Amino acid sequence: MNTQSLNAPVYEFGRVFVTVTPMISTSTYHIHITYFPVRARCEPVLLILADSGAKFEYEEVPLKKWAEMKKTSGVMPAMFPYGAVPVLRVIDKSSEQRSEFLLGETSAILSYLEEILTPPGATLNKDLPLQTRARIQMIKEASLFFTNRVWQLSVEKNWLAPPSRDKIWKAITVRYLRNTEAALRELQKETKVVPAETDHLTALHATVAAAITFLTQLFPSAKRGLAPGGDFTLCGQLWMAVITRPRVVAYWKEHTIVEKAWTITEYGTAEWIAREAAKYDSPGLLTKL
Repeated sequence: MNTQSLNAPVYEFGRVFVTVTPMISTSTYHIHITYFPVRARCEPVLLILADSGAKFEYEEVPLKKWAEMKKTSGVMPAMFPYGAVPVLRVIDKSSEQRSEFLLGETSAILSYLEEILTPPGATLNKDLPLQTRARIQMIKEASLFFTNRVWQLSVEKNWLAPPSRDKIWKAITVRYLRNTEAALRELQKETKVVPAETDHLTALHATVAAAITFLTQLFPSAKRGLAPGGDFTLCGQLWMAVITRPRVVAYWKEHTIVEKAWTITEYGTAEWIAREAAKYDSPGLLTKL
């Protein structure tokens, strides 16, 4: 993802120039994502885009550049809704106006991408019954809230060491897994939860998978609870169905996603998280749920 193309277009934000590498634009839409050089809030967005096979441009704005942009009024609502990233920019090439559509906030971006990238003939989220849609939205928002809540703790050096580690596991992570497992089981009575290989990924799949990928890196022993016979098997089935999809695997490998930091802090890097997990993760993690 950090590899730059000599022929890549250059975009200007205020006084900042950022080179964008074209990745994989659909015939109808020109898709462009702007985010920091970390995984965090853009992880589920990349899952949907990578799996769709659609071409898109992914732009990483270095934190130093972002700080300069904010000082020079480069972070304005007209370019960055709510003064934050990720930001989605889409041009519908089939429209006569061909105007740029700008959207912020991960949840809204996911809902929009899910609809425009859904293959013809496939069921759209808007076509589902109201209660089913509401339940899906609940799980999606809970997954995004869980990850955001934990990421905020990474400003502290000892966030993954006891006693903070124990609190993250017992008070936040287990609660998320237990409630998500129950919600998915209820949802499964109304619609398919685990995507088949031929199904398109939805915002539900992407948000849950991103959350579980993150928590299993913090707590590797949690994988046992996601395996058959564990307490969170449906969560595990959904997670594995997403992260093993060929296009996702290929994109993650090509752009070395697993080596990227999860958060913008020095204690949110892949190396730091792995080191803390090696020191403190326990096989007995699931014994007292």
